[in-house]
Amino acid sequence: MQHARGPTRLPAYKGVRNVYNERWRLLVFSLFIDLLIVIVIVIASMASYLDHNITNNSRNGTTIDTAVLDAFIPGYSVLSRFLVSYLQIDLSYYLPFLVIAAAATASLRYSIKRIVRLLGEYFTSTAEIRLDDEIYNYLMFWMAQQPFTKRTTHFVAGTKISSGMRYWDSDNGEGSDDEDIGEDDDNGNDNSDMLANFDRYWQKVISKDKYRTLRFTPAEGTHYFWYKRRPLAFIREREENNGGLSLRFVPERLYLSCLGRDPAILKELLADAQRAYVARDGNRTIIYRGQKSGVDDFDWVRCMARPPRPLSTVVLDEAQKQAFIDDIKEYLHPRTRRWYSNRGIPYRRGYLLHGPPGTGKTSLCFAASGLLGLTLYLLSLNSKSLDEDSLMSLFSQLPRRCIVLLEDVDSAGITQKRAEDDSATSAVLVEKVKSSAEEKEPETTTNKGVSLSGLLNVIDGVAASEGRILIMTTNHAEKLDPALLRPGRVDMTIAFGYADRDAMRELFSAIYSILEGDARTSKMNSAKKPSGLGERHVDATVTQRKRQRLSREKIAELASEFASRIPEGEFTAAEIQGHLLNYKNEPEAAIDAVEEWVRNVRAKRKEKEQSK
Repeated sequence: MQHARGPTRLPAYKGVRNVYNERWRLLVFSLFIDLLIVIVIVIASMASYLDHNITNNSRNGTTIDTAVLDAFIPGYSVLSRFLVSYLQIDLSYYLPFLVIAAAATASLRYSIKRIVRLLGEYFTSTAEIRLDDEIYNYLMFWMAQQPFTKRTTHFVAGTKISSGMRYWDSDNGEGSDDEDIGEDDDNGNDNSDMLANFDRYWQKVISKDKYRTLRFTPAEGTHYFWYKRRPLAFIREREENNGGLSLRFVPERLYLSCLGRDPAILKELLADAQRAYVARDGNRTIIYRGQKSGVDDFDWVRCMARPPRPLSTVVLDEAQKQAFIDDIKEYLHPRTRRWYSNRGIPYRRGYLLHGPPGTGKTSLCFAASGLLGLTLYLLSLNSKSLDEDSLMSLFSQLPRRCIVLLEDVDSAGITQKRAEDDSATSAVLVEKVKSSAEEKEPETTTNKGVSLSGLLNVIDGVAASEGRILIMTTNHAEKLDPALLRPGRVDMTIAFGYADRDAMRELFSAIYSILEGDARTSKMNSAKKPSGLGERHVDATVTQRKRQRLSREKIAELASEFASRIPEGEFTAAEIQGHLLNYKNEPEAAIDAVEEWVRNVRAKRKEKEQSK
């Protein structure tokens, strides 16, 4: 019985071998052509030498060959006469040999370069890293920390930390913090002691800020170093064409090379570089912002890494906060993704946070990002240079799990309802006809900006990205088009209002409670103090602990009294917090001054309304 055979396939290694055999044939052919060129030059030079008549026009020392050479090599005749007159050296006698040597040298250099390039392709592995990829930041951050970078004699020195494509920023992981400067001067006492020590502390801060940290990275060229007992080469090349990048970016590419056909060592190095870059952030929340990275291109650019904000510091009803977090957790669960996929539902989730300014909409988004360890991507639709193509490109670059925050969508010029636009279309057309009849000058219009239909296509169009969490904030939800708020685009709506009694008490307790981070410096300083300080330091420490303990016991009573003096539903959490920060170490004074603060805020609001 004969079995049907499928088409035979050439093994992968045979295909690679055929490619390199073809390259070797091309190299041999190129060397043969170079050899023929050298032979032709040698024959021509020897013929010129044999036909040369050195006595022709010997009186003026000028020959036909000399005149021709003087046309191609300015000053040749002067040099030739000088050598003949003073050194008795006839340059024309050695000229053929010089031409042969120059041709042979040029051909040899070209051949060696091609041989080295081919050997490099055949016996080495190379990884290319481009400027517009985040792995560029990983590798440059890792390189800047290596010992060989400090020993190299060719390096790039700089202090910039604000470039768009940056591998160094203010969060460089070196552990430098202004708080550490003042630890020796901080004895954990109250605000009066802080002001007494401020001058000395601030002098140290100013002195430190004058000397910005120097950053060193390998310069352009090839640098050799050892990694896990393997010799590697780091190559940094500058490109002539910047590919549309702005002038503040230096267009360049990086290469990593190793001996051998196995690139595993290069992949290990890049993985280590990524881990080192990510490890410096710890549990901080990484924030990216959509902005221009070139002439016309938009990209997500890392702008900062901030400590996570506790969810308890967000002034909102606990039931609403918990429902919001639980909904995100359920959405991120792997079972939910499979559930969506099995039923043919796009795997996306959208939220709308609306309310007056300063009520905590952005704070809730940031707290959720820190709690869940998700990267936060900020985007403003108010940018005039942002068009629909750029918006689609930004959303296509989003990772699978992240939070995208569109702030103040009501002020982005897309708040008009499409029904109103349709009803006004005829009137607009009439006005355009009239204006065109009166004025014959051509109109110049621009298509910049994002339309409502373009935003809807990005959110849940056919090519919309999946896996991301979209959060939109607005101060006026009633201005938004109902098409933007339909289920599938906005799955949960959270209303933020003015602070009530519970919110005021919660905010007061959050400001004046003794937290773990507040006592960190005091504990460190007490550990640094020598044992023989005397009774005075011990008494001060005991008094301080008593004051802290009394504050904890009385904090609930003070919070209730504070909330009772402020009318409900009239002030935002941001306004109340601003008042409390003026008395951050004096809760009793904050309570005594709150009634006057209420009168002042009301008076300012009344003046603002009258001015309108």
